[in-house]
Amino acid sequence: MNMLDYFTGKINKHDDINLVLEDGHYASKKEYEKRKKYINKQFNNSNVWRLVISLNKEFVEYNIQWQDLEKKLAKEIIPKFLKRMGFEDPKKMCYQFSLHMNTKHPHFHVAFMEKKPNTRGYDNKLQYRRIGKIPNSCIKYLMNELILCIEREKYFRPLSIGISNDIADLKKYFNPKDKNFVLYDKKNILLEEKILLLGKKLNELHKNDNSIKYGSIKNLEVQRLTIEIRNELFDRKDIGITRSNFNKSIIDMNNYLKEIAKINNIKADLSYTSNKKNYLEKYISNAIINYANNHYKTEKNKVIDSNDILNAIILNIYNKNDYITKKKIVKNSFNKKYVCTSEMINAIKNINKELEEAAQEFFIINQKGRNM
Repeated sequence: MNMLDYFTGKINKHDDINLVLEDGHYASKKEYEKRKKYINKQFNNSNVWRLVISLNKEFVEYNIQWQDLEKKLAKEIIPKFLKRMGFEDPKKMCYQFSLHMNTKHPHFHVAFMEKKPNTRGYDNKLQYRRIGKIPNSCIKYLMNELILCIEREKYFRPLSIGISNDIADLKKYFNPKDKNFVLYDKKNILLEEKILLLGKKLNELHKNDNSIKYGSIKNLEVQRLTIEIRNELFDRKDIGITRSNFNKSIIDMNNYLKEIAKINNIKADLSYTSNKKNYLEKYISNAIINYANNHYKTEKNKVIDSNDILNAIILNIYNKNDYITKKKIVKNSFNKKYVCTSEMINAIKNINKELEEAAQEFFIINQKGRNM
C-alpha cells in the first residue's frame, strides 16, 4: 500500500523523487494522492505488476537527457511493452514510475495495473489477468526498446534517415510527375508489350476503376505480370544503383538491430525494415498497376507484331554483346541468319503462348539460311 511512497522517497529517507504518469508529466501533490487512493481501491480487482530497470549512467548521459528518456519511456516504450505482454489496450492500463539517481546505477521503479478488464481470455472475452509474473521475454523486449531509444540520435536516427532518402529516390522513378518516370520509356518494346497486356487484363477485371490497389488484386496473372515488369525495371542501371543503396541501408539497419538484440539475448525485431520494404514494394506495384490500366485505355489499338519483338530482341542482344557489330546484324537480317539464335528462340517462347508459332517459323527460316 506504500508502494508510491517508496517510489517517491517518502519512506526511504531520500529527497523527494518525481512520480511520472502515463503522459510523461510529473504528478502534482493532488494527482499523487489521487493515484494512491485509486491503486488501493483498484487493487481489489487487478494485480499490480512491478519491475526495476537499472541503467549505466554514463551510457545514458552520453546519448540522451534523463528527462527526455522519462517522456519516451512513458509515452512510447511502456505502451509497446504492455502490448507485448498481451494487454489489449494500453490506454486501459494505469502505470507510473520514478527515477532513482541516489545509487551507483540509476534505476526506474515501474508499476502498472489494469483499470478495466484488458486481457483476452480463452472465451475471447476481456477479463482481468490473474497471473502476476512478467515474462522474461517481455523484460528483454523492454530493455531492447530502451537501448534503441537511448541510442536513437546517434545510431538509429541516421540509419533511418538513410533508408527514407533511398525510398524517396526510388519513388521518383515511379512518380508520373518526375521527369525520370520509367514507365514512359518506350525504348523497350518487350516491356511495352507486357504493360499493354497488363492493362488489358486490368480493364477486363476493373473496367471502370481508374485507381486500383495492388493488394486488392487476386488474379495470379496480373500479379505475375506486375512483378515481372517491376523486376525488369529494377535491372536498369540508373534504378539498379539507387536500389543497391536502399538494400545496403536495409542491411546496415538490420545489422544494428541484430546487435542490440544480441546484447539483450533476444530475437532481433526486424519489423522496422520489413515494413519499409513492404511500403516501397506496394508503392511501386500500385504505380505499375495504375499506369498500365490507364495507358491501355488510350493505347489499346496499338499493335506490337512479331517483327517489332524480333527487332527488340536483336537490339537487346546487340547491347549486351560487344563482339556483335551493327553491320553484322544488318547483314544477318537480310540473309535470315541471326546470331545468338538459341537465345532469341528462348526469348520469343518466353514472351507468351501466342508467339510460339513465330518462334517455330523463325527457327525454320534460320535452318534454311544455314543450308544455303
